Amino acid sequence: GNNEVIKTTGGLDVRIAANYLINENLSFKLAYNRLHQNIFMLSNTIAVSPNYKWKLSDYNIKPSIGDQISAGLFANIIANRYEVSVETYYKKVQNLLEIKDGEDLFLNRHIETSTLQGDLDAYGVEFMIKKLYGKLTGWVNYTYSNSSVLVDSEFKENQINGGEAYLSNFDKPHAVNLVASYDFSRRVSMSGNVVYSTGRPITYPTGYYYWNDVRIINYSKRNEYRIPDYFRVDLSLTLEGNLKKNKLAHGSWTLSIYNLLGRSNAYSVYFKRVNGSIKGYKLSIFGAPLISLTYNIKLGNYEN
Repeated sequence: GNNEVIKTTGGLDVRIAANYLINENLSFKLAYNRLHQNIFMLSNTIAVSPNYKWKLSDYNIKPSIGDQISAGLFANIIANRYEVSVETYYKKVQNLLEIKDGEDLFLNRHIETSTLQGDLDAYGVEFMIKKLYGKLTGWVNYTYSNSSVLVDSEFKENQINGGEAYLSNFDKPHAVNLVASYDFSRRVSMSGNVVYSTGRPITYPTGYYYWNDVRIINYSKRNEYRIPDYFRVDLSLTLEGNLKKNKLAHGSWTLSIYNLLGRSNAYSVYFKRVNGSIKGYKLSIFGAPLISLTYNIKLGNYEN
């Protein structure tokens, strides 16, 4: 009826963190958290423009529960000019919501009939080094990670990928990020960043077969392939105005180039039937350099 509560769920979210100083330049950090999630974003990643839908937990869909533990070692070296760190984590998610094979979210009024719930296991390690002082500053890090999902049941129709574990939609084993800034003078500086990551998993059509004279497309296992790797370079040049100490406002010009190399990174890969054949297409967003010129105004003294 009107204003009637259909289902109530609850749980205690916990966050615990500790930091142990081994000495003035070396520390160890440990953290644990548990989170409950009662709302899910579902997407059909095969579509050209992914169709997102939100779904609340109810009497058919249980809330997901995530437990994560992380640990890290941090050190300042070479007269505190550099900071190096290594961190690792493990995450376990129960009741992760996944879409059944072949289901369509568009105009689907009963989303719960098109979903199944399973478990996610994820782990990773990150290495980072930062340069804190000098004309050249910045940081570089490398991350290795893995995340897989298992949706299994004694009933075949309630399995995904035949009851075998498969890569999650956001699994990207390798990621490298480089950020750097160089001060030519107090008024002129240049900064840039380089981003690389493994392409996310995707399910591809691998062939077709006929059944009662009807051609049916055959797909690979869930997330068995990957879209092309992602790589991007950005660059910017900043020119400060005069640096008089006592001014109402200080202005600066910034010329920036996004995607300097004009690389057409794949946002998604999709397939269409063309003259009786299945052809693949790559959708790229901002597949050319984007140049912008910005003027910034900062109120107050320059040093602040």
